Amino acid sequence: MNIVIIHQSRTGNTKRAAELLGGAAEATGATVAVRPVTNIDLTELAAADLVFVGTWVDGLILFGHRPGEPSKVQSIPKLWNKKVAAFMTHAVNPGKAADKLSTLLEEHGADVIAARSMNRRNLETEAPAFVADVLAALNA
Repeated sequence: MNIVIIHQSRTGNTKRAAELLGGAAEATGATVAVRPVTNIDLTELAAADLVFVGTWVDGLILFGHRPGEPSKVQSIPKLWNKKVAAFMTHAVNPGKAADKLSTLLEEHGADVIAARSMNRRNLETEAPAFVADVLAALNA
């Protein structure tokens, strides 16, 4: 399975999550490429069986949660007919930001099969669990 993980990171947490997702996916035998949104390889993306797209949760602690820099996510080439898993990183409360990222990606042509926000303090456990859940959903 070919997996591409695209991330938009402001402080490094989402980049770290992307790297952990990539490591967990590679451990299953997948071929994985981890790329920032500013350096996408179109050949890798075209060959991908699964794409993870991630950013951080932006907004106030109690409300206004949304994907960080949505214009960068929208700069990704259209994801027509691609299975996509949306991921985000947050510090305190993600609200419904992952749902908003899913909607943004679906409007961009993606077939979103899973979405999750991971706490930046628990990435080492949450990222591998998300990969396992996504792969199980794909094989269901």
